[in-house]
Amino acid sequence: MNQAQLEEYITLSSIPIRSIGNDGMPTGIASACIFNYEGKRVLLTVHHATGNMANWGIQVKYVPNKGTAIQSLGPMNFLKSFNISTNIGKDIDFSYVEIPADIEPLSQHICPKTGTIISEKKRLDSKVDFDITPNTAESYGFSGQVMPAFSGQALITELRTYTGLKYVGNEEDYYIFELPFQHPGHEHFQGCSGAPIIDTKGNVVALVCKGDIPSNRVYGISLKRYQIAIDAT
Repeated sequence: MNQAQLEEYITLSSIPIRSIGNDGMPTGIASACIFNYEGKRVLLTVHHATGNMANWGIQVKYVPNKGTAIQSLGPMNFLKSFNISTNIGKDIDFSYVEIPADIEPLSQHICPKTGTIISEKKRLDSKVDFDITPNTAESYGFSGQVMPAFSGQALITELRTYTGLKYVGNEEDYYIFELPFQHPGHEHFQGCSGAPIIDTKGNVVALVCKGDIPSNRVYGISLKRYQIAIDAT
């Protein structure tokens, strides 16, 4: 893939998800990826975004004169780890849920003045191979809708796609990637949590979890580490 194709691939592989309030309106944003596994479609994201038992859904598409269609998924599956000697548990930053096979979320370019759809493309199911891990010779990228703001009842976001990240090591459950530019501040990544981190061949190796401004780094949760949880489900 050339650079333009890679950026589009990364953008279309990131699935926007929304928390849903009691009134059916979106109350928060995050990102995810969808992949086919053992005959099922599975959505992967991160626990610090989705929380325990919150109602989440996939942003499917914008419908002119009606609003944004969101497919409700209900609460996500989540994991905890326990220290046997102390019996103290902690949340693992990984969550997932099986989704219907017929969900087809769209990426749309919408005119802000008229609300008309200028163009649209189907978002992509991701290539997830649990045997692939990041390496220093590769380059990586991720994408997400960020900086949420409400205009009346409409949730407005900005699309950001970042490429050129380099793998620099790991720390417990996390792979560490260095940004090719100065970290712009956490608000510029708000909404990217759970976005797939993808190599130049289109493989997902991790999900965006957190960033560190002083070191100019992004941390992604290892998918390989928690394959067993998806297998058990």
